[in-house]
Amino acid sequence: MGYYAKNNLRKDKYMSKEIRAVIDTIKTADSMKAVKVALGLSEANQKSISQVMEVVSLIDKNLKSLAVKVLELEKKNESSSN
Repeated sequence: MGYYAKNNLRKDKYMSKEIRAVIDTIKTADSMKAVKVALGLSEANQKSISQVMEVVSLIDKNLKSLAVKVLELEKKNESSSN
């Protein structure tokens, strides 16, 4: 797991403690409903961000693989032209 992902996990753990403390101070039902909606939106955003990170990781892996193949083909081309 990369530096960015590890730092975000640490922040998420801290933020969840902070969020729990805020939730404990809420007294009205409307406020609780608003918090529930906000948490639902946040959760949906986290899932989307995770999916984007997976796609970017796959693209990076494929680009590295492609670079290796290109280098191999260049070496073959050089050796056959000499």
